[in-house]
Amino acid sequence: MIDTPEELHLFDPGTLTVAPHVAEHLPDAGAFFVDWATRGLPIDRAREIESAVNGRRHQNGWFPLESLDTIGPKGFWRGPLTYLARMTADDASILQEWASDGLEGENERRIQATVNHLLFQQGHAAAATWAVAVRPKTYLDAEVLGDRLLAAWEYNLGSIRAKDVAKSVRRWNR
Repeated sequence: MIDTPEELHLFDPGTLTVAPHVAEHLPDAGAFFVDWATRGLPIDRAREIESAVNGRRHQNGWFPLESLDTIGPKGFWRGPLTYLARMTADDASILQEWASDGLEGENERRIQATVNHLLFQQGHAAAATWAVAVRPKTYLDAEVLGDRLLAAWEYNLGSIRAKDVAKSVRRWNR
């Protein structure tokens, strides 16, 4: 039996409308982080973090990773969003692997490059929506992607203590 190459329906994504059937299975990085980072903080400090996160959202409501570019994963800016950058550090590779599973060569590179671009510009759900649309004959399971993202976020935040977050908020307010 001869494998025929997968037919891709590539299109320039522009600004995407997030597909509800994709979005319902993906966690919101901003909301996940706010829930995690504000546990045990006074309400005024928690609102500051929530405002900082929500102020970086794309018009589609999702959290684009580009908004963390000025923070950096090594903590050059030592506020609480440093931990959000750390939390999402693996997201690009997770999404690229999920979206290009089974592809190789130029098709794999094109899918990965566009998904990465969308993740940084428009957020997780837009990138996943585009991948599902361009690979209609491949069952890309958004729930699997959501589970992978959650596992990575929990792992990446696992070594950070609540007092580290509280300290970063105090330092941020100086």
